[in-house]
Amino acid sequence: MALSSDQTLSLSPVARSSLAASVAQKLLEEIHGKQLAPGTKLPSERDLMNVLGVGRSSIREAINGLAMLGAIEVHHGQGAFVTEAANGVIPSRTIAVALSRGVTRELFEARRLVEMETALRAAERRTDIDLAEIERAIADHEAAVAEGDAAVEPAVRFHVEIAEAAHNEILAGFVGSFTQLLGQRGPLLEEIAGYREWEIEQHRSVLEPVRDGDPELASERMRAHLDAVVAYHEKVGLK
Repeated sequence: MALSSDQTLSLSPVARSSLAASVAQKLLEEIHGKQLAPGTKLPSERDLMNVLGVGRSSIREAINGLAMLGAIEVHHGQGAFVTEAANGVIPSRTIAVALSRGVTRELFEARRLVEMETALRAAERRTDIDLAEIERAIADHEAAVAEGDAAVEPAVRFHVEIAEAAHNEILAGFVGSFTQLLGQRGPLLEEIAGYREWEIEQHRSVLEPVRDGDPELASERMRAHLDAVVAYHEKVGLK
């Protein structure tokens, strides 16, 4: 059953932050507000792109996340359809977790390849200015934790500064491409007791060989750090 003329979704453009989560939430609000029956077909990707003012990747990520939650069913070649579960209350945090599932393996495969190399090159090429910026990121991280504030920004910035210290624009660009996703996942990880303090110690363990000019150890410690972070992702359902 497709939307009838009087059931047109009254969607409006969403904010540019956390686009996929905003799209998913907006779709659920419209489904609830219009009490769309199970089996109702949602508008096409192109129609949603035009109405919401976001790109195809954000639409697809939102649709896939809602499908993982069972709120919609996707029939390839036919479209996305409302399910009975869509009329239940789905917390925004649950949506965020669903949107993040399925990309952890790919994300960390990419991060290992890139960030082990950035750590190695940083140990070879870092300047005193680079070290000061890396240390500032850690200091800001510590200050945020001490104040009980969110520490995602300095935590992510640490990895950016390591990449900058490698003095390779391509590698730095790759790390920069991860930052939005890392920023979205960070608040979920920070809910784990002790995670924030652990993360600071991990970052210090990577800084040490970078500062001491030990490329192999810097690369190995970055690999160990990234592997350990995967276990924390699994604790909050980001598998």
